[in-house]
Amino acid sequence: MSDEFLFAEEEPPAETVETPDPAEPWLILIVDDDPAIHATTKMVLRGFAFEGRSAQFLSASSAAEARGLLRDNPAVAVILLDVVMESDDAGLRLVRYIRSDLNNRRVRIILRTGQPGQAPERDVILSYDINDYKSKTELTAQKLFTSVVAALRGYQDITAIEDHREGLEHILEASSTLLGKRTMADFVRHAVAQIVGVCPPGDGVALVSRLADAGPVEPLVLGGAGRHAAAEGMALSAALPAEVVAAVSSALADGRSRYERTHSVLVFRSATRRHDTAVYLGHNRAPSDDERRLLEVFCAKVAIGFDNVHLYEELTELNRSLERQVAERTCDLVAAREAAEAARCEAEAANQAKSLFLATMSHEIRTPMNGIQGMLELLEHTGLTGDQRELVGVVRESAGALLTIINDILDFSKIEAGRLDLERVPVSLTGVVEGVADTLAPGARAKGLSLVTYIDPDLPATVLGDPVRIRQILFNIAGNAVKFTQSGKVTVRVEPAHFDGERVMIKVAVSDTGIGIPADVQARLFQPFSQAESSITRRFGGTGLGLSISRRLAELMGGEIGVTSVPDVGSTFWFTVAVDLLAETPEPADPQAPLQGVTVLLLAADAEERGFLARYLNSDGAQLVEAPDAATALDTLLPNAACDVLVATVGTDTAALGADPRGRVRGCVLIGPDARIGDSSAGGAAVPTAPAAMVVPRPVRRGALVRAVLAAAGRPGAGQAIPGEPEPAAPYAGRQRLPTVEEARGRGSLILVAEDHPTNRQVIRRQLTLLGHAMEIVEDGVQALARLRAGGFGLLLTDCQMPEMDGLELARTIRAAETAGAGGRLPIVAITANATENERQQCLAAGMDDALAKPVSLADLRRVLDRFLPDAGDGTAGAGAGAGADGGRDLLPPAQLPPLDLSGLTSLFEGDADFVRHLLGEFVTSNRASNQWLNDAFASARWDEVRQAAHKLVGSSRTVGARDLAAAAEAVELAMIDQQHDGIAPMVARVAAELDRVVDHIAAQTGPA
Repeated sequence: MSDEFLFAEEEPPAETVETPDPAEPWLILIVDDDPAIHATTKMVLRGFAFEGRSAQFLSASSAAEARGLLRDNPAVAVILLDVVMESDDAGLRLVRYIRSDLNNRRVRIILRTGQPGQAPERDVILSYDINDYKSKTELTAQKLFTSVVAALRGYQDITAIEDHREGLEHILEASSTLLGKRTMADFVRHAVAQIVGVCPPGDGVALVSRLADAGPVEPLVLGGAGRHAAAEGMALSAALPAEVVAAVSSALADGRSRYERTHSVLVFRSATRRHDTAVYLGHNRAPSDDERRLLEVFCAKVAIGFDNVHLYEELTELNRSLERQVAERTCDLVAAREAAEAARCEAEAANQAKSLFLATMSHEIRTPMNGIQGMLELLEHTGLTGDQRELVGVVRESAGALLTIINDILDFSKIEAGRLDLERVPVSLTGVVEGVADTLAPGARAKGLSLVTYIDPDLPATVLGDPVRIRQILFNIAGNAVKFTQSGKVTVRVEPAHFDGERVMIKVAVSDTGIGIPADVQARLFQPFSQAESSITRRFGGTGLGLSISRRLAELMGGEIGVTSVPDVGSTFWFTVAVDLLAETPEPADPQAPLQGVTVLLLAADAEERGFLARYLNSDGAQLVEAPDAATALDTLLPNAACDVLVATVGTDTAALGADPRGRVRGCVLIGPDARIGDSSAGGAAVPTAPAAMVVPRPVRRGALVRAVLAAAGRPGAGQAIPGEPEPAAPYAGRQRLPTVEEARGRGSLILVAEDHPTNRQVIRRQLTLLGHAMEIVEDGVQALARLRAGGFGLLLTDCQMPEMDGLELARTIRAAETAGAGGRLPIVAITANATENERQQCLAAGMDDALAKPVSLADLRRVLDRFLPDAGDGTAGAGAGAGADGGRDLLPPAQLPPLDLSGLTSLFEGDADFVRHLLGEFVTSNRASNQWLNDAFASARWDEVRQAAHKLVGSSRTVGARDLAAAAEAVELAMIDQQHDGIAPMVARVAAELDRVVDHIAAQTGPA
């Protein structure tokens, strides 16, 4: 290729620029397979200089040769590159080698080609990292000069950026190495070494420090390098040459850094440590701007490092001082800790002794209490005169009060020790509240108090919580309300405080019109052993533990307790508990409200009670008109309007209704004890067109109110259970004669009792006799094991604490023998005086099936017997064998007890025989259907339906007092809950037999159903 094509327009060569200081030349690599190109390029750029630096040319005739030169000369600034050499794309492949393999992004590449079509500019620019593209035919001398200058300027900028970045990285790395230095000498040595690496090449470095407030004290050389290495630790004037001393002193004097051609001095002042630091640097050339900036940054970090090292040394010395003090105090603390440990051991021993004492006292007190309570309960089943029955009632009430005190002390102890466990079982809030109210009702009636309960219908019928502890709190505060109220009323309200997902906060409030509590006394009411005043204990009795226990129980159940009170006006005690919602259950096929279509006129003088009753009636579907008295009601009713039922409270003025000739009501329900509309005690006039009123006593049960309204309205279904209404407890009694021991043994239903206390043996013997069971009684576990070898036993009742062998060891021995193949599994139930949950768990862990706490009531004992011996009462031995040898002749013979207590049922409804007959008719119809459901489900092995049918039979039977039928159905229900399907057939047959007896008895007393 000729020169005229390369240099189409010649321009004069550039003048050579000489620099006063020699500098490294720019390396320019020419890569071309045409030697003429090399010669021409060097000739054109002869004498070329940029930024005071000349150009040095390297030549390569091929891409392969260029690779070697680039590896040996990494400082090449510009490459003038041909494309077509040993191959058509040799130049382009070299570009990729430079950028990728050598990772060289600094070098500027100018692509020169004599064949533009071979490497089109657009494709090359887009696909390869080149910096310029020139055709050799267009590249004149001036254009070549311009392209090289532009390339060098780009290389210079990129190099400066890279050098600056590398310098910063070096500073960061150097600074990080200084962070670990903890002594001044070590820090200074490393700081000087790092400064040498940052500054331009020179002859030495000196690090000088001076206290800013030290006055004329001469600066000190902390460290040095190069020709100043020996100056470490010496005074400035004695360590360094005079010119260096002068430069450093001048910089320290005015606090300004200096940059000269042969040296630099950087000065830094600490604002916190009050000292100045100077760094003297000797160098062969003046530092560049970038080098100056890097030096300033790094030296500033060194100065800050001085502060840190000074602070660290001071802290180290302080730490040593503290360590000495700690070492001195440690000896004292060790002695104190040993003393505290000894005191803790003594406290734990005392706490264990207290727990053992309480458990022992519980056992020792409950043992005689079991005899007292059991004998009193048995005594009530004998033929007593009125005076004797009253005396027995007083003794039982006193024994119950003593047992309450014992339970309070035990609960308080368990709470203080953190050992009180809460249950999480389905709870009927209605059942809990109305059950407590029924218990307190006799005391309220005796004082002439009105006891009103209200359970918000919006509350779920059943929730998950601890019914025992909720009942305990409510019984305590409601019992106090009745106790401390001499006249007026006591109101119990249960409402939802708020819902939170699957949980609901329940608020229970008990209001009274009692003596009230002063504000200064209210704060200590919930403290242990506290009452409003000392005279309260003398007047009303009590330990003062009840409210303290209630507070702790409410807190354990996620709630709180409080009180508002005004002396001589009354008090409102309230508490909240958090309970869980039950999983959704399918809606019944017929969700119709029980009072749907019934119109009710509600008259109640008390606005609060009227609101409660109206809410009940509205929720159960009644169409309601409410008013405080009859006159107001007549003003509200339309001229020709009439109501199905009048519901009125005792004391409400009903005279206007009696005087109204239009006959506004068809049936009446009176709320209040022992009164009827028209009585003078009712405070109103008679309603001539109304039949005799149904009486619903206070406290009003929602279910009882609904049944009474249905009965008064002449509607069917008056005997059906109302959802959410608790089922009354089944009375306990047997109807078969007592079988002999051999008869019971032959049927496998003989009961073995292991009890060491003679009084308790008498109690359990009489209780089992009354319930129609035969038993054998031994005094300890060893005797029990010997007696069990005879076989024929269906249940073992055992005390836990006995000589020779206690109940727990006895149970474990029996279970071990059963595991080894010695017979089937014998049900074992503990009868323990230690009424703690821990004792119950120990019994279950030993292999027992259940546990009863002394004193054992007949109801609890019967529940256990019905569960484990459902067929024990089906014997048919001759009459008269049930007295036993222990005086059982004084008891009412079981065979004389009817299957249904009609007198009690009639008295419950104030002698309304017509209503009772109607109720029993509904009972027979409903239970025959339920029994058919039970048998069909049993035949098809639909066990859940068996449980549902049995549960329905239990509820309705208890409602009318069919005790044995309820017990038989409950045994089936419990077996289904325990998933004990074997042996269920005779239990289902017993339900049918008991139902037949009840139906026959109803027919005999009231006529065919």
